[in-house]
Amino acid sequence: MSSAESQWTLEQLQEHLQAAVDLEFWTIPYYMAAAYSIKDQGEAAFQLILSVVNQEMLHVQLAANIANAYGLKPLFKCPVYEGTHIPHLDFSLDDPDPRTLFPSARAEIGQLDIARLQGFCLVEYPFWDTGHPVDANPDIAVYGSIGEFYQAVTVGATQLKDHIKAVNQVDAFKRFYADFAQPTITLDGSDGLAQVANLVDAITSQGEGTQRPAGLKSHPKHPNLPDIASYFQSASNPPIKKQFRNTADDIEPSWPHFEKFYSLIQGGVLPETYAAERFPREGTPGYAAQLRLVENFTKFRWAMTEKFAGKQVPQFYVHMVTLAGNILACWQNGAVPAFSHHDLNHSAQTRATFAALESEPRFPLAKAANAKAAAWKAEPATA
Repeated sequence: MSSAESQWTLEQLQEHLQAAVDLEFWTIPYYMAAAYSIKDQGEAAFQLILSVVNQEMLHVQLAANIANAYGLKPLFKCPVYEGTHIPHLDFSLDDPDPRTLFPSARAEIGQLDIARLQGFCLVEYPFWDTGHPVDANPDIAVYGSIGEFYQAVTVGATQLKDHIKAVNQVDAFKRFYADFAQPTITLDGSDGLAQVANLVDAITSQGEGTQRPAGLKSHPKHPNLPDIASYFQSASNPPIKKQFRNTADDIEPSWPHFEKFYSLIQGGVLPETYAAERFPREGTPGYAAQLRLVENFTKFRWAMTEKFAGKQVPQFYVHMVTLAGNILACWQNGAVPAFSHHDLNHSAQTRATFAALESEPRFPLAKAANAKAAAWKAEPATA
């Protein structure tokens, strides 16, 4: 350890690992809702965004596996989608601030539009300042990018490598990643550190805030920022490492997340989406679809918590597939998908029902009605 490095405690590392799970999990409804707002699921935009959703679910698994290895059973709290807030990220810490390139970015759930795409790009923004070492102070709660966040986590994980225990490891996506040899941690102590580093490498290689080479061309209007369009046409743009590529159903398996999202901005014309209102009246089909989604998403969060605590979860695969149908049903019934009962305009009786559900979820999930959705895929398997 460098004399300049702060010494991490296990509790501080666990707090960061819970934050990593929170952030990865936050992206899934955000991206997924936009994908299913597209009317034609044959559109390249739908397929590109859904490929990122599937990889974000993989990232949740990898982050949770690391958390378990360091003695933390991760929780899956309900994400909050407000304004421009992205949890644990503060882009003002970047120099230069990337929000200049994406001024319309919004973090609320909504149809696929330029505001959502710019928000996606900020989450995955890879060009953060590399002119100084990462500030791996364990007391810091927010970072300028996901890449910087994971570099700080790596410092703490390395210092505390003797705490690694190969427990509660989940491998639910192996049939989609034929070349990803070790998505779990199987070794204890310092012997497991290389496996921890491999899981972090998979997350950042697929595109979340990975460092990029210096010496990029300057943006014609913002000289302090990179010219992203020319970057993707150059040899400086590294693809996802071969061992971390989706080998089953990704239409652009070598593209990192930022490149997939930015290509949709560059394409100019976005696909047609469903019209919807955020607060449909109680008793309408849209309101009923929102209630069903909130109920099933609550149950899904509990199922995730149970599964990564090493418990058996009946019909875990059904939980994930059902959410896709629930989201699509919201759009088809003219309602913006809602993932928390706090986001709904409903009666005191309904609020009481959901308060009870949060403390004691019921299984199995009800099936989605009047919606046909592409599967959000995984296979239940525990290492």
